[in-house]
Amino acid sequence: MRSSTFLLLMAITPAAVMAQDVSRDAYFGEISLSAGFADDPRVIDMVAGGSVNLSQANQFDCNGFVSDAPDYQIDYSTGSADFELSFFAESTVDTVLLINAPDGQWHCNDDYSEELGLTAGVTFERPLAGIYDIWVGVYNEGDVYAETELYITELASLLTDQGSETSGSSGTAANGSPQVIGSGTAFAVTNEGHLITNYHVISECSSLRFQLPGALAIEATVVATNESFDLALLKTDSTTRAAPFRTQGRIRLGDDIVVYGFPLLGDLSSSGNLTNGLVSALTGLGDDLSTFQISAQIQPGNSGGPVFDIYGAVVGVVVSTANQDYFAQQSGNIPQNVNFAITSDITQSFLRANNIRYELSDNSEELSTADIAERAQTMTGALLCYR
Repeated sequence: MRSSTFLLLMAITPAAVMAQDVSRDAYFGEISLSAGFADDPRVIDMVAGGSVNLSQANQFDCNGFVSDAPDYQIDYSTGSADFELSFFAESTVDTVLLINAPDGQWHCNDDYSEELGLTAGVTFERPLAGIYDIWVGVYNEGDVYAETELYITELASLLTDQGSETSGSSGTAANGSPQVIGSGTAFAVTNEGHLITNYHVISECSSLRFQLPGALAIEATVVATNESFDLALLKTDSTTRAAPFRTQGRIRLGDDIVVYGFPLLGDLSSSGNLTNGLVSALTGLGDDLSTFQISAQIQPGNSGGPVFDIYGAVVGVVVSTANQDYFAQQSGNIPQNVNFAITSDITQSFLRANNIRYELSDNSEELSTADIAERAQTMTGALLCYR
């Protein structure tokens, strides 16, 4: 199999692969999806391959073995927002994707990205509405009926960029369209669409999109920033439930906290990730009074997300994790799970300075972690950075 990692995508005439019968029922089912669908990516378990040898079709450069009937079928509806539609196959063996699009054109790929473990992938930059018949094949005949997962997603750019704040993507596609260069987390602080995140999350973005779990991504604009405290205020046109800030005094050492955000978007869950822990220290690095230390695990992409207390009130904004290389060079020690958040006081002062009337919590009853998670999902989303 070729070792290159670029997408090889070729369109051929419908008559080129006579063995494939689009009129037959798909072996592993069918689904109707609309642009902006929830639970992205959709993952379908199946076995790959069949008796049809694609190398006998000389009209296109794609090899492998597929079945005669489609493995899966999608009825896709487009919307007003622009989404790419991508299909990937993940398996322990080399796979092949063959897709018949709504316009009758065939698209085949057998070499997408070995680095990501995706040996076959097809992306439609401007997907058509209609039926997509999908064959998931294997490159080697001896691998027929290997267990495989078919991924259907509108977040392909995040998957290939690894979804981190420090993504090293080139930024702009060959056609000049903006590309996702990283992601973070943001949460609503008013019902009028104001969001809080970190300055470092948005500092190099030419445009931003905010996406709550299961909702369409919407445009977000920068209203104000404070680089010193690493805060940014954004605005969207949507009405979003606001996260209330704590009013019951300052946090204490040992307080239980919950962190919700979107780390490693494209690798971890698109519906968000929740961790819990304790307030480990009341100050940050060098006794910085604007931050405090937490034991809850965070990853790239958590930055800008809320830190909740046991009452579901915001007590901080996730900002950073200890630089292990720095500590190793300075002291020879490698810190474990040393993470920091901006204090609620600093965040509220930033909002007041920008004339934002934020919500304050009046809840005095402890909430379960599951209840806090449910609330967090209604007010916290992934923040996509484009350039």
